[in-house]
Amino acid sequence: MTHQAMDNAQPRHELADITAADEANPSIARQIFNGLSGTLILLLAGVIVLVVVLWKAP
Repeated sequence: MTHQAMDNAQPRHELADITAADEANPSIARQIFNGLSGTLILLLAGVIVLVVVLWKAP
């Protein structure tokens, strides 16, 4: 199969989210909560790494 350009091809500039039929669409509040909880987990992991590094430093 060869690649051939379409005559009426227009570039698509919009993003489309493809969801499965059984996938739940989270609300805005749920997305904000997930973002904040993920940020908190990363911050906590960073603090733990910092404490371990400083604790082992001479």
